[in-house]
Amino acid sequence: MTWFIQANPCDEATPRCSYCQKKQVPCHRPKSQFDLAWRDQNAVATNAVQRRLNANDKARRDQDANTDLVKREDQVPRVIPQDFENYALNFFFGSYGRLAESSDRCGYLGCLYPVWTRTAPTSPLRPAVNAVALALLEAWSWSNPNSPQSLARPHYVQGIAAIRRRLQRGEDIDDDDLLATLILDMYDGIISFCGARPHDGPHIAGSRALLESRQRHPCTTETSQRVLNGARNMIISRALGQKDPVPENVLVGITNAQDRQSTSESELEEIQFEVANLQASAARIMATSEDKDASALDILTKCNELDRRLMSWSSSIPPEWVPTCIWDPESIPQSVRNAGLYQRHCTVHRNIFIANVLNGHCCSRIRVYFTMLACLGHLQNPIFEMNRTIARNTIQDLVDTICASVPYHLGDRVSPQRLDDKTMQYPRVGASPIADEHYSTAACFGGMFLAKRLAELLQPGLPLRNGQREWILSQMGRIKRIYLATAQN
Repeated sequence: MTWFIQANPCDEATPRCSYCQKKQVPCHRPKSQFDLAWRDQNAVATNAVQRRLNANDKARRDQDANTDLVKREDQVPRVIPQDFENYALNFFFGSYGRLAESSDRCGYLGCLYPVWTRTAPTSPLRPAVNAVALALLEAWSWSNPNSPQSLARPHYVQGIAAIRRRLQRGEDIDDDDLLATLILDMYDGIISFCGARPHDGPHIAGSRALLESRQRHPCTTETSQRVLNGARNMIISRALGQKDPVPENVLVGITNAQDRQSTSESELEEIQFEVANLQASAARIMATSEDKDASALDILTKCNELDRRLMSWSSSIPPEWVPTCIWDPESIPQSVRNAGLYQRHCTVHRNIFIANVLNGHCCSRIRVYFTMLACLGHLQNPIFEMNRTIARNTIQDLVDTICASVPYHLGDRVSPQRLDDKTMQYPRVGASPIADEHYSTAACFGGMFLAKRLAELLQPGLPLRNGQREWILSQMGRIKRIYLATAQN
């Protein structure tokens, strides 16, 4: 119906109207009023059928959300496959995604696959996941995800462009949009990690805007809550590292459900929110305030209150979270001792995700006491000397705790190894076997988790005993040799 679509009146000339004659196209005008009405009814019926097809397609995607739509591969190919992009996607969900789903402490990665299966082909989550999957497979294949030849970068750019288009159209923000920003930030973290440079978090501002928009709508499902928690955790963690304040709206309730239960992670996150704002305000106040003594005393009071809450949190964690301290030769293989054992003992945790949460708790307490030391430096009264000693000793104990977790994260790895290599040795409790899952989780997440925590221990001015800073630097070099040897070539 060319003449009808172009909104040109038909002069009903035969055999073709004047417009169609001029354009040299077939004329499909209705032959009678009955024919026109019949054609209109056909259009209505066609639109109704299309709506039903769209609804059935959405229902099918929802029904298939918990089924495997990809063949999950958990091994790095020894020979680069021809369909590298598809294999990368299968590898990502078969290793990182599967390990995250098997743990209840892994954050947003645990719900990534169900959300991914329900997304439309135009969703920004699709290219974002492709970018991360390709970057990880390239790194484990001992290629360089930082190189111009990397296949991951174009998908990363597509993901950013897709989010920008959705924001420009003013569409409602859904779980897949917010999750896409987290995955894009994960890609930036991988590239920064492989390039041995700081992760500046370029997606923080965008995540804040999307988080604010997403929180305007009810989030009653567990998936939505985990996605929002992941976004808030990323923003707060970056603020802690950069000593920036966190906007108040980040801590807005993530669900309208009245029966939402608090978890250990959410409770710690709320305290870390206040720690980030405290260290940011302390730095600003001590730099601008004229009455240093009064300001320092006020900050010390807040530090003591936050430390009390952090200690209360550690005493209320589930019993299975408490790490086991081991030191006997049967529990710590000699190869693990040779690779990197600070002092004569180490700790064994329930899983790598809980170990990361506990190390994050230690880092938060270190930040509180480091802020205390900065304030005590402005108080020259001798009565505060004992407070300085207590602060230094507490920081030292917390640093020792993080150092004791290094063998659990890295085992006896000292050079690049395959993800699926189960000949690696790890500390264990007595003669109990090492869980099969730990070989993969430690290889996938251990290095990235540990590098972030050890980097925080190297901040200038942190009081450490003689030789400990050098030991931490040696372990950072070890992580680079394990994960970055090929990426830096």
